Amino acid sequence: MAAGIYDSRSARQSLGSTGSGSRRHSLLSADGHSRASTQYDYATAWGQSGGDKLSRWRRAYIASDTGDAEGVQSSLLALPDDSRFTTCMAISEDQPLLAVGSGSYDTNMFFVQSLDGQLDVKASFASKFPIYSLAFKSNLLMAGTDRNTSVLYKVDRARLLGFASENAIDDTQGEDGPLVRCVGTYKNKAVKSIDIAAPGSHVPTKRVACVEFAPAFSGSTSSPWPPSSVGANSEMFLSCLGGVINVWDATRNQQALRVEKVSGQPLERAAWSPNAPATLVAAAGVDGTVSILDLRRRGKAVTWRPQQQQQQQLDAIGVNDVAWSPFMPYWLATGSESGEARVWDLRYAAADGACVATLGHPTNYGAVRSVAWSETHADQLSTGTSDRAWRLYALHADSDDTTRTMLLADKRAAEDIGSVAAVGARGSSFYSLSSCGDLYMHQVGPQALKHAAVHRMQGAELEHVEKAVYTRDLQGAAEAVVGLVQQFKAGGDASGEHPIMQQAESIQRLCDLFKAKPRVGASAWTLPPAAIALGGESLADSTEDTARTEESKDAQAAAARGFHGDLAHVAYGLPPGYPLEATASRHPVVWQALEQLNMANLRIRLERVVKQAESSDVDAKGQPLWKAIAERERQLMQYVKAEPALFGAKLLRAAVKLVLPHDCIAGLRLGLGVCQAYLSSQRQHEHRGAEPVVTCAMLDALVHVLLFPTVFDADGSTEDSAPLAAASSREQITLDVAGVRARIGECLDACAEAVFEMVQLEISIQETVMRGGDQKRVAEDIVAVMQRHARSVRALVGSAAAEHVRDQVQLHARFPATTTLSASAVRLYLNSLLSTRAYDEHLANSQWWRMPPAAAAADAGHAVGSDSGWLSSYALARVVNRQTATAVVPRMQRQIDVVLATIKKEPLGLEPRLFRDTLLKVGRIWLSVDQEIKLEFETEVTSKDKATGASHTAVQRVRTGMEGLAAAFEEIGGAFLMLMEALTRHSSHRDAFRRAAGEARPLHEALAALVAESQQSDPQLRERGLVIRKYLRKLDHYAKNQPPEDTIDAGQ
Repeated sequence: MAAGIYDSRSARQSLGSTGSGSRRHSLLSADGHSRASTQYDYATAWGQSGGDKLSRWRRAYIASDTGDAEGVQSSLLALPDDSRFTTCMAISEDQPLLAVGSGSYDTNMFFVQSLDGQLDVKASFASKFPIYSLAFKSNLLMAGTDRNTSVLYKVDRARLLGFASENAIDDTQGEDGPLVRCVGTYKNKAVKSIDIAAPGSHVPTKRVACVEFAPAFSGSTSSPWPPSSVGANSEMFLSCLGGVINVWDATRNQQALRVEKVSGQPLERAAWSPNAPATLVAAAGVDGTVSILDLRRRGKAVTWRPQQQQQQQLDAIGVNDVAWSPFMPYWLATGSESGEARVWDLRYAAADGACVATLGHPTNYGAVRSVAWSETHADQLSTGTSDRAWRLYALHADSDDTTRTMLLADKRAAEDIGSVAAVGARGSSFYSLSSCGDLYMHQVGPQALKHAAVHRMQGAELEHVEKAVYTRDLQGAAEAVVGLVQQFKAGGDASGEHPIMQQAESIQRLCDLFKAKPRVGASAWTLPPAAIALGGESLADSTEDTARTEESKDAQAAAARGFHGDLAHVAYGLPPGYPLEATASRHPVVWQALEQLNMANLRIRLERVVKQAESSDVDAKGQPLWKAIAERERQLMQYVKAEPALFGAKLLRAAVKLVLPHDCIAGLRLGLGVCQAYLSSQRQHEHRGAEPVVTCAMLDALVHVLLFPTVFDADGSTEDSAPLAAASSREQITLDVAGVRARIGECLDACAEAVFEMVQLEISIQETVMRGGDQKRVAEDIVAVMQRHARSVRALVGSAAAEHVRDQVQLHARFPATTTLSASAVRLYLNSLLSTRAYDEHLANSQWWRMPPAAAAADAGHAVGSDSGWLSSYALARVVNRQTATAVVPRMQRQIDVVLATIKKEPLGLEPRLFRDTLLKVGRIWLSVDQEIKLEFETEVTSKDKATGASHTAVQRVRTGMEGLAAAFEEIGGAFLMLMEALTRHSSHRDAFRRAAGEARPLHEALAALVAESQQSDPQLRERGLVIRKYLRKLDHYAKNQPPEDTIDAGQ
């Protein structure tokens, strides 16, 4: 194998058990062939045949001390390192695999599987040089040697774990290739030779003390360095040699991209921040200095370094390890020779070097060699010390604004001699490696963690949920939450307040507890201004010293308060970025609990917004309250569909009413969504034969708001427009709000789908009006929208219950104006018909506001067929009928008169288009409008005397009916036939008949459809249709595109 790694066929690679008792497990046998790995038998391996007392002692220790002690289950694996000189450890991010390095020249690289609480050596190899640092990323392994060289290996992890090779595609050797293959060697640079050390500083060495791959990040720079982004599979890494950090890109070249001198003394550790901004690197070494580098800065990358005064309070005797918190981007932990681990808040890094938390143990007599943050708890930090101990601490934010530490676990992590060389965490497991080859896996159970749980709620059940969440038993916590929410919904008292509102505080606490918090962004914090390098000026005098001391105390107090607040936030519940989705995918009850909490919390917030709107239009942040509702429309609709009874029709109406004045369309859509959710729930329960929890009739008040003003509401106009004809007039019904909503409730009972279609019509009309444009075009669009709506309603009421619906709601699908309860939509439609000169349509639709009520039985009351069910009984009828009498009838009559006058003066003087238009209008009025119903109105007519210029006002009576329609139809129709005859008389050519047919056929088809529709809807109109059918027979001759044969022959 290249670069000192021997492949499976090399004679030097030892893969079996040695005579000294070291254990080596591999996927390969000594001859290089695969063999299945088995569970290791500790008793056999370390029994009497082992030969030495140390082996028997270890066997006893394994049986006694690695069991469950105070909630911590520890598993020990003694690595087969003959030199007993293990130095480093790296954990795979996405596979249950660890790599361990050794300072030996023989077998010095071990791969260990960590699965189901067991550690098992899968393979061991010998590299050319001792290994002093390791980094794992995907299938890449970087090793730092003692020859100022970093070596990059590609690892076939799948084969190590017993699966098919993951390198088979790009590896020509496939399954027969090496498990570990060298792919690159990188020689680190130092600023000056490190073979000669400064007196009293350190022993000269060429060891690469640290290697680490860059995390994935994205930036905004366009320069070659730093790159604008680093992908998850990037091969960019850093390495430390002496006091210098080298940054490499293994895919680009063999030259370092950056060489940064950080310290004059060797660095022990450099760590790349896993959070945004991921270009930050923390470095520390034997001089006790902690430096923060921002690799986006070229030339002077050091962003912060403590001043000399601060350095006196730092670990001047040496820092062995640094670790960034995976959850809080400005928390940094250090482990030092002083035997303590410290936590720093980099936002306050200039506060005279004061750390925000110190973690230590009274029985700790050694240096902290390694530190590692928990991957599941933002408040937990583990340490490995030179006195062979692994400890797990929890940081606790007390109610008195102080921060204290709690020891959760204290386990022996090294046998006989040696110290802990490295600690790490992956998921809920912790790993510790001793310098003598002992690898431990520590699994911390609920028994050890429950004492560190933060409690903010009272009650045994709520405290149980808090403990379960802290111990990451999310399935158990979710099951408890589902039960609690159901209890909350079923509770309540005589106060009338919704049960969920009575438990609002507990619901919101549970939401805070059970939801993963968002990650802290790069823009949410900044480092303090850069401090001067070591060797800063001394203080001038005592006065200045006192002032600086007070300033330092204030800065330290601010740092303590800031850290305490953040700790209290992230330690309760789930930390930022916690992979809750992955847990929920394994346990569906977690999703159920989240949905229940979100639903209840949204209900609480919605009611509070509605109540706040009674006194203010904006919230505490200045955001309009209606916008807060509109932005959550999709989520609100999702939850209303799932559980409509939780929100209630009254609360939803108030929410819609809050949005409507500011964004009409958004408010209508919100209301329509509520209506559809209630309809869906009612239909589902009816389909199952169960009693509906909610019914559409409960939405009468909401529909009233959405369609206001309705055709049942009193007309706000003060104009006296009462009809004069005593025979046709009747007392108008005036309803209060309760009465109007009762009528809407009757309509909902009759056909809720049709009523909800009316809300959709309101949305379409509003969208049409808001688009604007030419007035005539807008009017045509409104007419088209109403006609589409009428067709939809016709489909909804086309069942056997259509007669019942028509009588109950007075809904006639042939006439669009009657297919909505919205008075605004009715008036817009009728005005649009007037603007487009569709007088016949206007008269046909408006007649229902003149139609007298059917005779009602004495006991009918407020039921089907009573006077209250007819459109003509309400105030809108006066407005519609007055418009008909004063505008529509006179204009239609004027059009007829003009056509008749033109016919008398010049029978062939009109274009065929005018004949067709007038004939169709007269025919539709004749067949569709009941001419017996006529209302008279008085209107003022102003005229001007041409001689004197004076204006005169006279009162004129107008009517809603028209007379002489049959005679007008016959006369205009006869003139059209004369025009057709003239087109064919003077020309015998086939084109003349084709032209006549082109003019006559549209009229013939339209009149035939009109007759068929009228007779289908009302057989009593058959007699009126005789006149038009007779005319159709005459028109049929011209509508055919075929002249008589004799005429063609004569023409030819």
